[in-house]
Amino acid sequence: MVFRNGLSYTGRRMIRLLLVAICFSDAASTVFAKAPTVSAQLVGTVMEGRHSWNLYDLHNEMLPDSSGNFIRTLSLSATGGRNRDGIYAMRFFTGHDLRSVYKRSRISGQLVSGRESAFADNIIFQVPEDGIYQVLFNPALGTYSITPHTDELTTINSLQVNGFVHDTEDAIECFDGNRTRPAEKWDEWVPAHEFTRKGDGSWTITLPLSVKGGHEKNGVYQCLFSANHNSDWGYSAILGKPGRLAGGNGYDSRVGHIEESAVVFRVTSDSNYTITVWPDTFRFTISPTVEYYRAIKFQVNGDVVMDPWNPKSPDHQMVKEKDGIWSKKLQLSPTGGSLGNGLYTMNFSIDGDWALDSIGFGGLWGKTWHSAPQEWNLLFRVERADEYLVTLDPVKGTFAIEPPVKPMTRIESLQISGDFEIYGKEGWNPVDPGHDMVTLDGHRYAKDLVLARGVTYSYKYTANRAGWSWSLVDYPYDGYRRLAPHGNPPALQFTSPRNGLYRFTADTESGDYSVNLIQLR
Repeated sequence: MVFRNGLSYTGRRMIRLLLVAICFSDAASTVFAKAPTVSAQLVGTVMEGRHSWNLYDLHNEMLPDSSGNFIRTLSLSATGGRNRDGIYAMRFFTGHDLRSVYKRSRISGQLVSGRESAFADNIIFQVPEDGIYQVLFNPALGTYSITPHTDELTTINSLQVNGFVHDTEDAIECFDGNRTRPAEKWDEWVPAHEFTRKGDGSWTITLPLSVKGGHEKNGVYQCLFSANHNSDWGYSAILGKPGRLAGGNGYDSRVGHIEESAVVFRVTSDSNYTITVWPDTFRFTISPTVEYYRAIKFQVNGDVVMDPWNPKSPDHQMVKEKDGIWSKKLQLSPTGGSLGNGLYTMNFSIDGDWALDSIGFGGLWGKTWHSAPQEWNLLFRVERADEYLVTLDPVKGTFAIEPPVKPMTRIESLQISGDFEIYGKEGWNPVDPGHDMVTLDGHRYAKDLVLARGVTYSYKYTANRAGWSWSLVDYPYDGYRRLAPHGNPPALQFTSPRNGLYRFTADTESGDYSVNLIQLR
């Protein structure tokens, strides 16, 4: 039996054995380790499913050989990739460690790791035809190869700015007949997003910005830069280093480091602002002067504190210890939490502003994930009333809770809530037992509901009977028709063409979802 991307049952079993011996390496420079590497991960659009960029996902493991190489066999297409043009993006990790990332060097076949990896791009390549391709990665040598031959892309022919800097543009995801496109604000193909190339190697664009503009109408703007209309050939900011860019960071493909965020800034007056980018040196400027965040404070949010989702609340503030670890003491109880059953929801914020995106859970307990949209809140249960100490290490990207709690790390059940007549007044009660979906394999779920002709229904999926702590909705900014758990996006909608029994389906691995008529009424 062969799984997606050519991973056999035997290979999958080897991967499970590898996970038992995870090694968290500390790559502090572009010097590649000589000791044997325990595990390696391949992420990017070459992979499939919701977690294609997540190093913690089992499906992204590579298989070792006896020569120190790691190998992954992939089925790729000339009409595949984000833009359906055969162009793919990828990078490597080792030891399931966010700091041990490997990106493209300026020399083909060579990789950059450690601190310098921030100033490197994803590997971008185009396949000439449909076929089976083998990716080989050698972390000790810092090399990679793809066979048969593919065309690696390194020349920037255009540059775009995407995000909430486009105040007048639409915020609804759409389908253009070829692929799902992100909301207009985040669509890298919108002509108004194009930079102009200058003779000195820089690119510029001038935009009207306002103290009453931005995502929350408060003068705070968030954006990312993309090259060649490919957001995975992207650039984000480095917190605390105004004017510096990190490479390989698109809306979906952000590395997950706490220190790498979208380009976020505040304007202090209404004006035309010119953004200038030097992609070759990973730098940018904005003129007139704007205010940047510096990541000097961290907060705890959720039902572990009062005023749960207000990161500006003083009660949320963490304390910085001498070793650089941030901490917060919390009084928690088996009868606490928003549901009163000891189940708590938590995440972290930076400088008290959601514009810098939350810090949450990416799939491995104790490791943070700072990368929308496939980022969960931290969900856990306490079994005794006590004072719990929450710690956050923003450099290593780790967190801990002491005394130990019972973490919830995977989807074990799925519910669907919405304004369905059959639900009555409990339509939007996500913990109502009647909202449970059924599953045969643990990741594909279904529920049959009677719908009326001509009615537009709104609905959302939630997981583990945990209320809105883990909700899954199609995110409007990522450009994919698939479920995502980040934030609180608008509900899904479906207009029933006729009276009948309809089957709602959701796949928690791939993110696929659908509504199909199964019986007329």
